Amino acid sequence: MNRYTGLAGILLLAVGTANAEGFYVGGSFGAGDVSLDVDAAFDDPDDRLYMAKVFGGYRVSDYFAVEGSLFGASTDDYYDGFDSDVDVSFSAITASFVGIIPASDNFHLYAKAGGYLGESDVGDSFLFFGSGNEQDEEGWHWGGGAFINFGSRQQFTIRLDYEEFDTDVFDDFWTVSAGFQYNF
Repeated sequence: MNRYTGLAGILLLAVGTANAEGFYVGGSFGAGDVSLDVDAAFDDPDDRLYMAKVFGGYRVSDYFAVEGSLFGASTDDYYDGFDSDVDVSFSAITASFVGIIPASDNFHLYAKAGGYLGESDVGDSFLFFGSGNEQDEEGWHWGGGAFINFGSRQQFTIRLDYEEFDTDVFDDFWTVSAGFQYNF
């Protein structure tokens, strides 16, 4: 009898720790760089692009997840003293498939690919009046990164992300961010 009770306890413990399925939510901040398409009427921006992202998803198994996010990025130039600084902003809703490689119990690498719907705005603002060069966008995005789980149930995660977007307005658009995730 004790043998079966011990075996049942070990099985319950193994099932509880081996199953990584569940919902997660989080957010991250970072920076990136952007260059404009060769057909653009403006020069490339001089300033670094800063971004914020709120994301959520469902981890289907140890090796696969689906994820969505709200993504926003902008240059940090708020003053245009009659010069030709180019202001850039980009916002999008993304959906991705995520492939996960568990390197250890707490450390995981991942790659993701998906699509986005968004809007880009490029302009040479003059005294806080935008140039009105907004364009609706849709396309592909991809990236990769790593995350470290901690906590008694590994419910907390520190996450590092690299992402690229394939846009009509920008020739090269990438970001690097760090964030926090809570696993339900």
